[in-house]
Amino acid sequence: MTIVLVLGFLLYSSWPLIAQQGVAFIVGSEWYPFESLFGMLPALVGTLWAVALALMIALPCGVAAAILSAELLPARLRNPLRFSMELMAGVPSVVYGLLGIWVLLPLLESQLNLLTGRTLLAAGLLLALMILPTIMVLAEDALRGVRQSQREAAKNLGLGWNATLCRVLLPQAWPGIRVATLLASGRAMGETVAVMLVVGSIDRIPEPFYNFLQPAQTLTSRIGREMAEASVGSQHWAALLFCGLLLAVIAIVVSLAAHRKASVVV
Repeated sequence: MTIVLVLGFLLYSSWPLIAQQGVAFIVGSEWYPFESLFGMLPALVGTLWAVALALMIALPCGVAAAILSAELLPARLRNPLRFSMELMAGVPSVVYGLLGIWVLLPLLESQLNLLTGRTLLAAGLLLALMILPTIMVLAEDALRGVRQSQREAAKNLGLGWNATLCRVLLPQAWPGIRVATLLASGRAMGETVAVMLVVGSIDRIPEPFYNFLQPAQTLTSRIGREMAEASVGSQHWAALLFCGLLLAVIAIVVSLAAHRKASVVV
């Protein structure tokens, strides 16, 4: 019921813009509120790029850490590793954003010879750090959920550890790892403050579109920067609420997909 109310509020608030301009502005590339131009495409591309970069970095690292914790480390080392991951998951996003400003941005500028470190790459790296605990903890639970009899059967068949991991453990844990990936991507799409501080917040599509070393914009960073400047009831306000509606719809789709996969696992 709450979800329906939230979606209804966002749709109602953004309806003045939809009624006047239709939905063509979703694929527009220009965002100039004072000229009634509300192109959503640059922020959509930036959001997808930031989430994709975060997953490309965090997913292999998180799964590797989960394998290390679940299969290789003794309990005296496993428990501190998991506890540290859980602590990382509880750190406020603004703290990650401040670390990004003080550490990540200067590092990218110096190492990659960039004019500014505020880029899609910075946003992707920061999001990867933020979603890594989610992937690691859930992937570890999925691996530890594989019955010990499966490991013993693989050993009796003469499979080495590498073969057991690739042919037995990972295939059976994959549904849980996939759920972890979906949930982590949902969190990455919703992060605002940390991304806003490092992405650059420039409304343009990277040229070429795969160049993640350029400043960009995401839906969340746009809302965070401009919401205080928009008059309630104006088209600018409606456009920002529509950004929220897009995020809500994407997050719901991801959550439903994760729930469906979790039901299949059960």
